[in-house]
Amino acid sequence: MNKTFKIMKNINKRLSKYAYALFTLALIWGCDDDILNKVPKDSLTEEVVWTDPNAASQFVYGIYGAVPSGFDRNYDDWAKGLYILDAGSDDAENAINWTSADLLNTGDFLPGYIPFWTIWRDCYEQIRAANSALENLDRLEDEELITELKADAHFLRAYLHFEVLRYYGMKSEGGEPTGIPIINRTLTPDDDINIARDTYDDVVDFIIADLDTAFQILPNKADVEIGRATKGAAQALKGRVLLYAERWAESAAASKAVMDGGEYSLYPDYRTIWLDENNDEIVWVKKFQNPDKHHQSNAGGTAGAGWDVYNSPRTFAGPNDAGWVGNCPTQNFVDSYEMVDGEPQSSSPLFDPANPFDNLDPRFEATVVHDGSTFRGVEMQMYPGGAQDLPGANTPTGYYTRKFHREDVPVYTLPGDQDWIYIRYAEVLLNYAEAQNEASGPDASVYDAVNQVRSRASVDMPDLPAGLDQMAMRERIRNERRVELVYEEHRFYDIRRWGIAEELLNGPMEGIEMTVDDGTGDVIYSRFVFEERTFPSKLNVLPISQSEMDKSPGLTQIAGW
Repeated sequence: MNKTFKIMKNINKRLSKYAYALFTLALIWGCDDDILNKVPKDSLTEEVVWTDPNAASQFVYGIYGAVPSGFDRNYDDWAKGLYILDAGSDDAENAINWTSADLLNTGDFLPGYIPFWTIWRDCYEQIRAANSALENLDRLEDEELITELKADAHFLRAYLHFEVLRYYGMKSEGGEPTGIPIINRTLTPDDDINIARDTYDDVVDFIIADLDTAFQILPNKADVEIGRATKGAAQALKGRVLLYAERWAESAAASKAVMDGGEYSLYPDYRTIWLDENNDEIVWVKKFQNPDKHHQSNAGGTAGAGWDVYNSPRTFAGPNDAGWVGNCPTQNFVDSYEMVDGEPQSSSPLFDPANPFDNLDPRFEATVVHDGSTFRGVEMQMYPGGAQDLPGANTPTGYYTRKFHREDVPVYTLPGDQDWIYIRYAEVLLNYAEAQNEASGPDASVYDAVNQVRSRASVDMPDLPAGLDQMAMRERIRNERRVELVYEEHRFYDIRRWGIAEELLNGPMEGIEMTVDDGTGDVIYSRFVFEERTFPSKLNVLPISQSEMDKSPGLTQIAGW
């Protein structure tokens, strides 16, 4: 590996020696609102960037740092990380009800202002940066470094196209242009910027070609700093992209290659996968840091905030520094957990309505904060009159989210610096299981992949029952994805690509309600409807914002927008 990569302590660190040069280049790009027509100007600044190995390396690392994640997704250009996409699914409700996530539960918006409108712009800005790198890296003299950085750029360009495709494109029959624009070079003022959508299949083919190119060059996991793409990451992403495209056999083969590679394994402790950094389950991750450890966290965006602040109860700090409650689990989601005997709550003899949180899949306690659980060292008393019952400022669902929290780090005083895991090995196993089941039915390898996830040391759930047919296995795999990968921003896309979002998101969303028996003092739990949601079919994709449509009239809306 080229020695220049040894300087990469953290991909998201700002430049030191070359900060001014790249900042100037960023200003050149940022002055033009049309993201598909931003052209690097011939300048001394560019000459510095593309002829100096350290500056060129940091330019490419900067693209990594700009890839959106659940901890720092741009919110209207003034805040980051206020929500996760799962709040636009049946698994969560965002208590910060003025965020874009809430609009996704009603469909009550027009292309003039859409949820996550910055995704299109931000991703295409970084696609342009990747293209610029691919076109200019040959100006370096170090051939090994050129090759390595081009592999990064191909991987990043592939991922960014896929990110846009997941939001704004949809698989269709007949080959009509329901994909997104493929941008494979930097555009100049002389180019026709009236750019139209490409077909979904063409976009997928382009992404796969980039990933195949990157795979040939990218290093193995052991040979590179955490945060940079590897052969395993390229192959795992390829499996995911092909899964979404319903190219089942190809998807299964890509995921199987990762499984056979032996570089990754399931981390024993499900609760701390996201907290014990750089563990062997991580395939690709975005590194965050908390440089001064004082009222500052990069794991979630704005100063003094971050995941732990956004998603802690209001009772966990003083009146001026209360948590924001954030992304709260729904009862609809809690119902998806099996009992420890492997049976659904609805049929297991272990389920006790008076103690509804007992004997659930251990992943429940690792994910959800409920009445009676211990969170940040405090026993949660969420019933009326309890210590965590704050009138008018509680979770709307009766639950809080435990997942991702650094419970040993006080809220606000020392916000957490968790990393965002884009791909982990459990997803690879479940991607393989889904693709192989759709391609060939529930053979032994499908059972093995799912049962590996269920038998993680800290989970130890029973194996799936023998004799499942393809449809029954499909439902078990889908539920396993829901439970295992919850709040990692898969469910939002999964229910859309499976074509079941309308079924799940039209109607009541339920939570858990607590009352106290006046005679016995016992807490009584019951379900209640906290929200009636509507989900028109067009919400399976997002509309392109009107401002982008105005710049490029060749763009068309799809799905009824």
